[in-house]
Amino acid sequence: MTRSSDIGSLSEAVPSAVPSADRVAALERRLGDPLDPGNPLGHAAALAADRRGELPLGGEPLLDAFGLREEIVPQRLGGRLTGLDTATQLLRAVFRRDFALGRGHGSASLVSAVFAWCHGTPEQQARTARLLLDGGRLSVAFQNMSYGNEFSSGDLTLTPAPQGGGVLDGRTPLIANAPLAAGFVLLARHADGDGAHSALLLDRADLPPDAVRLLSPYDATAVRRLPAGFLEFVRWPVPAGSVLGAPGDGTAVALRSLQVSRPLVPSMAVGCADTALRSVVAAVLERAPGVRPLTSRYARRAITSSFADMLVCDCLLLAAIRSLHLLPEESSVWTAAAMCLVVRMLQQSTGDLAAVLGPRALQEDGGFGTFRKHLRDLSEIPPGPIGAAAALATLVPQLPFLARTSWTAATPPPGLFSTSAPLPPLDPGRLDLAAGGDTLMAVLPHAEAALDTLPVTGPDGEALRSQVRALAAELRALGEECRALPEQDLAALATPHGYALAERYTLLAAAAACLGVWLHGDREREAGFLSDPAWLIAALGRVQFRLGLPEPAADDRRGEALLAAVVERCTQGRSLDLYDVLLGGGPAAA
Repeated sequence: MTRSSDIGSLSEAVPSAVPSADRVAALERRLGDPLDPGNPLGHAAALAADRRGELPLGGEPLLDAFGLREEIVPQRLGGRLTGLDTATQLLRAVFRRDFALGRGHGSASLVSAVFAWCHGTPEQQARTARLLLDGGRLSVAFQNMSYGNEFSSGDLTLTPAPQGGGVLDGRTPLIANAPLAAGFVLLARHADGDGAHSALLLDRADLPPDAVRLLSPYDATAVRRLPAGFLEFVRWPVPAGSVLGAPGDGTAVALRSLQVSRPLVPSMAVGCADTALRSVVAAVLERAPGVRPLTSRYARRAITSSFADMLVCDCLLLAAIRSLHLLPEESSVWTAAAMCLVVRMLQQSTGDLAAVLGPRALQEDGGFGTFRKHLRDLSEIPPGPIGAAAALATLVPQLPFLARTSWTAATPPPGLFSTSAPLPPLDPGRLDLAAGGDTLMAVLPHAEAALDTLPVTGPDGEALRSQVRALAAELRALGEECRALPEQDLAALATPHGYALAERYTLLAAAAACLGVWLHGDREREAGFLSDPAWLIAALGRVQFRLGLPEPAADDRRGEALLAAVVERCTQGRSLDLYDVLLGGGPAAA
């Protein structure tokens, strides 16, 4: 366990001044070769631990030795967190090995800590930082409901006291990691019936001895491979200084914190899809019996489609996470779009890969077992159907205003699409629950207006220009429908039609992000791949497919280029996301 006395040495090993890519590379080296059967964090060990219902042996001590918890504590409070993009990339590396390890030892604490970083007093923030830097974990104990700005806090009630704090009664919903957590973020409904809630930050050391109740791992609601439980209180006096924000502002506190945390876990989920796809490609390249060969049209299509879907997701996530630092006033719609779209898209495209493996997709050994494990993990990753519906519910009421005011306005700064440019510190005071603009969507009409200047010629240029025209026309059609909505009538907006419009919005936002990455991202640094329009045409084609629009005609050169990129990365042990990370085993990894 990382104690506060160890922080200096670990910070010297991987200081926050080290660029993000180098910090991810350092963690990958510690994680080791994923194909080494003797590696405690290799695929074989993770699969064996999954069968036992445990975390991989040695995983938590290794992450502690790396100082992973320092990566979720702001630099000003003694940690190494400067940009949320780096924190999510580090945890994505862990998710590539094992989702439960990444959730239990990182993402759960990061999502919970966001409440303190955004709404805590200086004393609450310092207390939270010390808890994490001393090796503790945080857990959050409420759920976002499917109908938007409502939360399930179980039957937990708070009777506020005039001097602060109050009296807490009742039981929380299920909490992952509850038996191991050193601190909790709760949402308690006021007992006076006024409908208000207060958000609470509680130290486990202050709780009654029997407050934390362990849930049996055999319970149907248990979290797989993570200890779970709930908190139960009987007339417990809450310590003064425990309320996050103002008393009664718990819903606003939760919504602003969720605005920040929405895209974080979906970004980590890309790691699970990455490993699943690499496992399938490895089986195809090995010509395993019963597996479709690389000459199979279906296998090639499924592999390249899954790769393109991953890039679509990563482009949207890149823009959403960086917007929290660069354009916080606009970020609410983009983070909601990422939360709604990404995990579901990854689940679908990864599930389609099972047909490539044929009957062997049901095997639980070797690479087939690794594929099944990560497919299973993707099914358990938040937000789930309820969380995705809640994200859509936050989008729907904003669409009429945004369609009227900003979808043809100025485009966002190029830094929104960079995978390496440094970010300014997060300023929670600039977060706005209702976006003041939507410059990301303006990328589409601006690209259409500049078709003749797009840096691509020949058949690729014709295909890309046709795609941009089609997507810009779809945005205009969406805008017309959104402008016809009754902006002030929330009941009229919360209809199947309104939700369908929000679904279309998420896909168009993803398309705009892909265009932004290609036009303004780090194309020189990634000249071997991101500058090639083949990936962009494939990515936009996947968006068009989901929108019900005609896809570009098949092109052998583009298909071969995309397939060659997948095979090259897999054989050289590099990740399949935007970041093209060299994995722990280097050229031997697949």
